[in-house]
Amino acid sequence: MQDAPNHPDAVGQEAVYRELYLQLPLPCWVYDRETLAFLDANPAAERLYGYSRAELLEMDVCDIYSPAEAGRLRALRDARAAGEPAGDRIDWTHRTRAGVDLSVHVKAADIDWAGHAARIVFVTDFTEQRTAATEIKLLYECLETADDMIFVTRANADAHGDRPIVYVNASVERRTGYSRAELLGRDPRMLQGPDTDPVERQRIRAALTRWQPVTVELVNYTRNGEPYWVEMTISPVADETGCYRYWFSVERDITARKQASQALQASHGELEERVNARTQELQRTVRDLEFFNRAVAHDLQNPLNGVRGFAELMALKHGPTLNDDGRRMLGLIRRSADQMHHIIQDLLSLGRINRMQLRPVDVDVGELCRPLIGALQRAQPQRQVQSLLPAGLTVHADLQLLGAVFENLLGNAWKYSAHVPVARIELSARPCAAGLVLTVADNGCGFDTTAAHALFTPFQRLHAQAEFEGTGIGLATVARAVERLQGWAWADSPPGQGARFHVFLPAPVGLGVATPDAVQPA
Repeated sequence: MQDAPNHPDAVGQEAVYRELYLQLPLPCWVYDRETLAFLDANPAAERLYGYSRAELLEMDVCDIYSPAEAGRLRALRDARAAGEPAGDRIDWTHRTRAGVDLSVHVKAADIDWAGHAARIVFVTDFTEQRTAATEIKLLYECLETADDMIFVTRANADAHGDRPIVYVNASVERRTGYSRAELLGRDPRMLQGPDTDPVERQRIRAALTRWQPVTVELVNYTRNGEPYWVEMTISPVADETGCYRYWFSVERDITARKQASQALQASHGELEERVNARTQELQRTVRDLEFFNRAVAHDLQNPLNGVRGFAELMALKHGPTLNDDGRRMLGLIRRSADQMHHIIQDLLSLGRINRMQLRPVDVDVGELCRPLIGALQRAQPQRQVQSLLPAGLTVHADLQLLGAVFENLLGNAWKYSAHVPVARIELSARPCAAGLVLTVADNGCGFDTTAAHALFTPFQRLHAQAEFEGTGIGLATVARAVERLQGWAWADSPPGQGARFHVFLPAPVGLGVATPDAVQPA
């Protein structure tokens, strides 16, 4: 600072100002009105802006203003110098040494300072208040625009046991039909009614007594008496001393969800009744079909046995005397009767699959299939067939069902490889994540893969009866048995490589050492 003038009044005035701003807790500084250079600054200003007094004396006041505000300050100086009315602006944005903007109130006065035409400036920092006000405004806007209904009540009940409402947002007015004036000062229980669950109301009272948050679902009522469902979460709000002053309640309208749930429950009830009725009807139908199947099989079997017996008797007694045409017709009768007999037996077997009680045991697949292959070989000893069965493969399943599966699959492979000079039938196993896949492969004629979906349907045959005999029920029996074992069956036929029939059995299955074991033709 320059030397003070010798005039005693000026010296006295400067001393008073200096003592004042040095002791003042309010930031205070002095600058030259013409050059805007700092002339002095008190310790409070040093603390606020982060500059030392020596640093400030090397600066002008524009250096502590934001760039936009510095331009306005120079414009005010120029206006005053030109004698134009400039006025005093109170609110400014200052900037600290760290680059932080401050919201400040400024009070300034023109003074003479050591021979300089100066201004002394007193600064009030209200950055925190402005930030708090901005946050409060933002919070209020959030509350007002929220879709959920928001209530704030006083924490302590009055003499009537009510906790008066002190705030509601716009959503409350829209949903309830009450105005704020009608709600403020009253207890939120005014919205409850005859269908409000007393158990949930008791939960609320208990939570409020213990100063604990609580979430409930209950029915409230609008001003017009219309019920609506809300999911309500109530939480206590404490002040800076830790004392609870308010309850903050957020209520979400869940009427649509509740109505949908109630409709779904009603629909489920109706569906369950229909399912039960349909199940009973199906059970009656199944019983009737089983009775019909047994009765028809019995009624057909007796006359069929008569036809077969008389055909045998005629062949024995009169066969030598019949001409070629008679013997041909007699052979057709016998073959047709035999085919009908096999159809009846296969149908009865298929029906037994559904009624069979499951008794899972550990089954050695190779040992199960070996006698089945042996029976087929004994029936056609002239055929050359190489059979490969796994050794040490154990499956936990019902023995009868598993026997029906492989009896039909092996018989199917044996039949459709009949035209191959040296047939090959192989049973293999492949573990997978969910269980086990068993495959029966042959090198026979295969099938048209476009019609594979019909393989496991009763009476669906992909080859002519004259080419390969059969009833068309064997693979349907396989599919039904595998379903009862909680698995499924499928087939493929690579061109020129015969057919492969796969059976998936779910876990648990016990796998031993699965190695091919050649079975020589019987």
